[in-house]
Amino acid sequence: MKGKLFIACLLSAVFSTQALAWDLWDEFKSTNVTEEGRVVDYSEKNLITTSEGQSYAMFYALVANDRKTFDQVFAWSENNLGKDQPSWLWGIPDGKMENPGKILDTNNATDSDMWIAYSLLEAARIWNAPEYEARANDYLAKLKELVRDIPNVGKVILPGRVGFEDKGIITINPSYYPPQILRRFAEHDPYWQPVLEGLINAMIRSSPDGAAPDWAKFDSSGRLVDPNKMEGSYNAIRTYLWASMLSPKDQNYELLAKHYGPMIDAVRRTNLPPEKVNLGDMTFSGWEVDAFGACFLPYVSSDKAGAIIRTVLTSTKMTGVNYYRNCLIMFGLGFDYRAFAFDEKGRLIIPSNDLVIDTKTPN
Repeated sequence: MKGKLFIACLLSAVFSTQALAWDLWDEFKSTNVTEEGRVVDYSEKNLITTSEGQSYAMFYALVANDRKTFDQVFAWSENNLGKDQPSWLWGIPDGKMENPGKILDTNNATDSDMWIAYSLLEAARIWNAPEYEARANDYLAKLKELVRDIPNVGKVILPGRVGFEDKGIITINPSYYPPQILRRFAEHDPYWQPVLEGLINAMIRSSPDGAAPDWAKFDSSGRLVDPNKMEGSYNAIRTYLWASMLSPKDQNYELLAKHYGPMIDAVRRTNLPPEKVNLGDMTFSGWEVDAFGACFLPYVSSDKAGAIIRTVLTSTKMTGVNYYRNCLIMFGLGFDYRAFAFDEKGRLIIPSNDLVIDTKTPN
């Protein structure tokens, strides 16, 4: 009897949280996604669309089993941002939705291309649709062109095609490299295993005191350039989010949780992450960006800080001008609701397919 009661409670929790996740997706779609499949950031006067937003929407649609929107978002991206050499920024110069838009920056954003490749790989597996895998391989081939080897660090991926190599100095963005995505790439193609290892090393080396930087530079010998001048803020915050959503069976879960322990402990003390961290002296400033809490929620979900963050995030309705906030909430609350998780091979777990989700909070 007790066993049946436990299963009944488990099923009830799974389906109730899945319903909440569907509500989140519906809210995000109605707020930031057009009928054509364009994700709009209404806070910018050019009504911009980024490849980041498109890639995130593809992932959310996959989690929600919304194949129609998945295909619409992907088609809009390829038709407007480019297929062979995707650009990262598109917008409407006069800011009027009814008028034509155009590419505003032809450079790519590597993290977006990685999320698109990942979502295509997982769509092929989950929906049993091999045509998505073929397109994922096209994106992976382009990403391979951006892999570089930093001495004493390892293999890394440049954040974009242009502007991140200069006289032997390579610039990286730690938030561009979700370890679970690279883990999935490595399962698909062994080429990516040393890249995963190199990027984990780069993430740790670039945050010597446990706080991730927005950007980090390594010289030709692998030395971190001007670490005292680095800052962590709107980019870096995602680094903790990706690490916190790793499967506890992934060997990098405990490694990164321990390394980022100073930031996790700070959130437990202050209840919300700071807007900015000066990596030179580890001083914090600003606590007004409440969506940053979504990036630490998996780490503090069972603590007082987790309860406060959860309350803050659920009490504010999504609006079009809060595009980035909305995206962080989709990841943070979606994971908190158990709408999705990742296994030790980086594969996506969706409760409707897998009732057991292996998560835990670090000590």
